[in-house]
Parts: sequence; C-alpha cells; structure tokens
Amino acid sequence: MFNIGWGEVFVIILVGLIVVGPERLPGVIQDVRAAIFAARKAIANAKQELNGEFDGLDEFRKPMSTVTEYAAMGPKKAIAKVLFDEDGDYLDALNPTTMMGGDPVPAPRPRPDKAQPQPPTTSGGGFSWADVT
Repeated sequence: MFNIGWGEVFVIILVGLIVVGPERLPGVIQDVRAAIFAARKAIANAKQELNGEFDGLDEFRKPMSTVTEYAAMGPKKAIAKVLFDEDGDYLDALNPTTMMGGDPVPAPRPRPDKAQPQPPTTSGGGFSWADVT
C-alpha cells in the first residue's frame, strides 16, 4: 500500500523525535502502532462480515440465472426445455393445422395503402365511395 523506504522512516523518526521529544516518543510509537493494528483488525472484520452477508445471496443467483436463460429463449424452446427435455418434436406434432391434415395457413396479404387513391369505377354510372374519398 505504502512504499516507504528506510530513508523516509529515518526522516519520520527524526521529525517525531524533534516534535514530540525523546521522553514521549516511545509512548507515541506504541499508540500509533496500536491504532494501526486496531484499524487493520476493524477492516478485516468488516470484510469478513460483508463476505458473510453476500454468501446469503447465493440462493438467489441460481433462480435468477434460470430466469435469464428462459428469457433469452423463445417461447417454443422454453416450453420444450421445461416439458419435453429440449425435444421440440412434440411441439411440432401439436400444431393444429398439421393435426387436422390441412395445409399450413398462408400468411395474410398486405392491405393496399389507404393513402393511394383508388381508380374511379365507371361501371353502371352509379354511386361509388371511391369517388368520394
């Protein structure tokens, strides 16, 4: 954490000797040492307590990962995994159009755009809504 060499330690002791005095310097060193020891012990206890608190979250990690896994799948694959052990052939057999023997339903054709005007109809000379719009 701190890279203090012997030169810096000597300067700190020399300044401490001048500021504090030679008779009180051993007591101050012991107090600083005790404070550093107490701080290290408090930090270690806090880390241990936090690690113990986060160990309780392991019971939530597995269900959340399962939910995330199913959310990434499509509905057909999720149902196949849960009910049929990832064998989707059963779901293909349950398709109502193939069960009735019919052809698959064709996709709906797109509607003509309403913004395009329809050509007027002139058959019979009657009224037409296409002429109004």
